[in-house]
Amino acid sequence: MLLSLLLACQGDVSIIKRVDEDTSQAIGIGEPSPDPAIPSSEPGYDPERTGISGYTYWELTQVACPACVGETQEMRIKFSANFHQPSSDGWANWITPEGVCETEMINTTPSTIPLSVGSEIQVTNASHQFSVPQVGNAYYENSTIWEPQIQRDAPYQVQTEFGEYTLFSSHGFDWIEPYTMLWVDPSYAFETPIYRSGASFSWAPTSTNHVFNITVAVYSPDGAQLLGYVTCGGPDNGFMQIPAAYLQAYPYGGLVAIHLVRHKVELVETDINNSYIETHTEWQVIGTGHIE
Repeated sequence: MLLSLLLACQGDVSIIKRVDEDTSQAIGIGEPSPDPAIPSSEPGYDPERTGISGYTYWELTQVACPACVGETQEMRIKFSANFHQPSSDGWANWITPEGVCETEMINTTPSTIPLSVGSEIQVTNASHQFSVPQVGNAYYENSTIWEPQIQRDAPYQVQTEFGEYTLFSSHGFDWIEPYTMLWVDPSYAFETPIYRSGASFSWAPTSTNHVFNITVAVYSPDGAQLLGYVTCGGPDNGFMQIPAAYLQAYPYGGLVAIHLVRHKVELVETDINNSYIETHTEWQVIGTGHIE
């Protein structure tokens, strides 16, 4: 989700730039990127297997300059799951689709009948496991997962009292350009120019079964007020440009939070209600810049 809007919902909205140190480090992005063996996102539909019985959302957010956006740590990971009686509606319709830019995010959830699948669920793979407790009505969440525990592009088995299913983890980034958007020190953060005539971003590795979203959230030059944002969707092909039409109205010197997000949404078979689970893995990097 858009970090800036989450902060806005809590009251005061601001991002911070301090000039008090003389360093210019950038966040470390590098990680292995083997060609993964990923199952098809279009499962062969069993005529006796119908409906969607849940939504599993695995989010990893990496913040280049936590102090700049009001965060306390560089890495934030959350695994959550909802379970319910079979429904024909999915959960991830809020993702901005390819070829679309939008200036308002509308997050809708399907109307479902909750189904508890136990007091906790277990998530395991070949090297480690973790539990996810029930924290609401058929809702499960764990926000204390450590980044070294996660294997990239790896299968994870999710086990419940009613059945099980498999999801594949996502992968991050080897590099992002412009690299300066990843400065970690507030005295150098916001250096990257986001041109009112259009802003270009590139990254690697790429994928064929992901949707890529880039959000440019613009604040006043003092960082005290969110002026607006635009989110553009495209294929995960390593390049995207935010058109000038969405940037030219913002003032010179406005501070910018840049969100690069890789989404993977799949339907996977489960013996829970002999149906499907919608799985959604998201890897997000948040950097900084300024309007120029």
